[in-house]
Amino acid sequence: MKRKELLRRASVAGLAAIVAVGTSACQQTKKETGAPTEAVTEAAATDAAQVETEARETEAAAETETAAEAVAAAEETAAEAAEEAKTDADGAAASRYQVTEENQNRELVMNDQPESSYWFPEQLLEWNAEEDKDLEYNVSTVPLAKRVDKENLTPVNSTQNTDTKVMAISIMNSSTSGNAPHGLNSANCNIFTYWQYVDELVYWGGSSGEGLIVPPSPDVTDLGHKNGVPVIGTVFFPQGVAGGKMEWLDTFLSQDADGNFPVADKLIEAAQTYGFDGWFINQETEGTEEEPLTKEYADTMQLFIKYFKEKAPDLRLVYYDSMTVDGEMDWQNALTDKNAAYLVDEEGNAVADEMFLNFWWTDEELADEKLLEASAEKAAELAIDPYDLYAGIDVQANGYNTPIRWDLFANEDGTSHTSLGIYCPSWAYFSASTLDGFHKNENTLWVNSKRDPSAEMEYTSADQWHGVSAYVIEKSGFERRN
Repeated sequence: MKRKELLRRASVAGLAAIVAVGTSACQQTKKETGAPTEAVTEAAATDAAQVETEARETEAAAETETAAEAVAAAEETAAEAAEEAKTDADGAAASRYQVTEENQNRELVMNDQPESSYWFPEQLLEWNAEEDKDLEYNVSTVPLAKRVDKENLTPVNSTQNTDTKVMAISIMNSSTSGNAPHGLNSANCNIFTYWQYVDELVYWGGSSGEGLIVPPSPDVTDLGHKNGVPVIGTVFFPQGVAGGKMEWLDTFLSQDADGNFPVADKLIEAAQTYGFDGWFINQETEGTEEEPLTKEYADTMQLFIKYFKEKAPDLRLVYYDSMTVDGEMDWQNALTDKNAAYLVDEEGNAVADEMFLNFWWTDEELADEKLLEASAEKAAELAIDPYDLYAGIDVQANGYNTPIRWDLFANEDGTSHTSLGIYCPSWAYFSASTLDGFHKNENTLWVNSKRDPSAEMEYTSADQWHGVSAYVIEKSGFERRN
C-alpha cells in the first residue's frame, strides 16, 4: 500500500475515535440524534485494528526506507485511536445520560449538571456566592410582574372576594437535594398551572438528612414571577421524631458580639443574590428534657425576625403557627395572645409579614370555637390585616377529598374571615398516574367539585369540595395591550 493511502486510513481511524469522544460530551435528547457511543467506539476500534493489520503487511513487503517510515506512522496513529476509543467508552459508561431505547422516557441525569442549593445552618454561614460554582444557574432572571389591579377584576360568582388571598405551600420538586435548576429532559413533573388563584408560593422542602434551608429553584421563581406571584424559600426545623436537633436552632438564632444575626444576613444575601422573594419559617423542633425549648428561644426568634425585616424590608417573611411566645410547641390554629407577638410587638411594631395558621380549625372538636372568626376579631384588636392570616388546610393526603368546614372559613355571603393557606396542593401531581389525571386533579382542587368557577357553591357538608374559585377571584400578571 502506498504511503499516502496508509496515512489516510490511519487518519480515518483517529477521526472515528474523535467522533466517539464528541458524542459522549453532548447530551442526546432523541434516539435519532446519533448511534450509541458504544457502537461508534467499536467501529473506531475495528477500523484501527484493520489499519494496524495492513500496516504490518506493508512492513513485511517494504523495500524502501520510505515505506518503513509510513508503517511506523500508521502504527502510532492506530494505537492512539484505539486508546482514545477505550477512554471514551469508559467515559460514556460513567456519564449515565446516553439515550437508549430502554431509557428514552426516563429522566436523564448528568454527573456534572448544576444543582439547586440547600443548606444546614452551618453550611449557609459558610456559603459564599463568589465561590458558588452553580451560582449563574440558580439565579432567577424574570422580574416579578405587576398584576392587574384587583379593583378592575370582575367576580365570576357571588362569593368571590377581591381581598381574600391564597398561599400555596407546594412540593415543586420531589426532594430537597439533587434538583436541576432548570429541569431535565422530562415533561413528567409538577408543572403547576393555576397561578391565577395564588398570591404567594412557598417552595416547600427541607429534611434532617439533606438540609433545612431551601431556596426555590430558579425555574419555579421565574414561572411564579411571570404570573405575578412572589416565590419564597423554606426554613424547616423538624420535630424530634423526624430528626430535629436543638443545635440547628441554636446556630440559626446565634448572635455575634454586636447583636447581629449572621444567619439572617445570609438568608437575606441568598434571596437577593438568587432573586426570590423571602422566607417561610417553620419551627417545630420541640426540644428534649436535656435541651428544652424555652421562652428564650421564642424571644430570640422575634428579635431575629425584626432584624431580618429591618435589614431587608422588601423581602417577605412568613411565620408558621407552631412555637408560642412562651417557647412551647402548641399549635393555636388561630391568632391568639400566644402567637400574636410574631406579627406585632407590644408597642404595635410589625414583626413578620404574615402567619400561616395550623390546620385544626376545621376539625369537629374545635368547630364550636369558630377559630377563624375569632382570629379576625383578634386581628382587628391588634390593627393586623386579617387577610395576612392564612387558614391552613392540609390536602397532602387526600386532595379534594379532604373534609373542610367551609362554613367556618366564610360567612353565608362568601366573605372569608381570613385568607386561605393550602399545604401541598402538589397532591394533584403526586397522586396521579398520568398527566391527564394530574390536570383533572388540579382542575377540581383549584376550581371546585363542578370544575366550573362560575358555579355557586352552597355549603351543605364538609365532604363537598368548594375549591378555591368559590372564594378567590382570578388574578393575572398580564395586562391587556391596546
